[in-house]
Amino acid sequence: MSGAYVFDTAFAREDERLALGEALWDPGTRDRLRALGVGSGWRCLEVGAGRGSVAGWLAAQGAEVTAVDLDTDRFAAAGVPVHRVDVCRDPLPGGGYDLVHARLVVQHLADRRVAVGKMAAALAPGGLLVLEDTDTTPLFSHVSGAFHAEVKAAAYAVMAESGYHPRCGLLDVDLAVGAGLSVRAEGRAEVVRGGTPQARWFALWLEHLRPRLVGRVPDAAVDAAVLAFADPAHTWLSQVMVTVIGRKDTP
Repeated sequence: MSGAYVFDTAFAREDERLALGEALWDPGTRDRLRALGVGSGWRCLEVGAGRGSVAGWLAAQGAEVTAVDLDTDRFAAAGVPVHRVDVCRDPLPGGGYDLVHARLVVQHLADRRVAVGKMAAALAPGGLLVLEDTDTTPLFSHVSGAFHAEVKAAAYAVMAESGYHPRCGLLDVDLAVGAGLSVRAEGRAEVVRGGTPQARWFALWLEHLRPRLVGRVPDAAVDAAVLAFADPAHTWLSQVMVTVIGRKDTP
């Protein structure tokens, strides 16, 4: 397993890709965190904070928020302290958190068990660890059947070479249980229509990976997939985002 983050590149449209990913996944994340009662008086740690959309939202609910990421250059949540941290190797700042949240993080890590153990240890008694990672199995399910299956397989093969786990959403359940938490979980998928901002996120995913797809899949096949993602005639399922909620039981 490489451990090198597959999207740690000089891709020129990375800010756009990240913003579109927020547009796709933030509404469901906010719904689930809101249902947990997050608000004033909560101490929260956002792991793998990215541009800070979730950290900023938590702060807007009145929570006291700390953010960490391996790369903090894009972080833009005003008033939220951010620390440069490798969650597999470095200690997490502080402790006694009511909520530790990480989305699309664990699936990319080299040592997932260590990282989840650290996040669980940072919780206060009764605190909640919320892990959100994907199961890629249903991605591009389409009314007509398989939708650019060759391109999907090649793209995930490239990601797997960098340590990505394509079914980490389900693996998170085992990791949270192994960290001593009481766990419940659910999954959600988005219905994506071509030509929308959400569809554009998938196109930029392929464009980012395109240099590493050379020799694995014809460039024309990647072009065809990108064109299809811009066509409103196509509707498909996203990955399943699995939300794992682990509670640190009180002594």
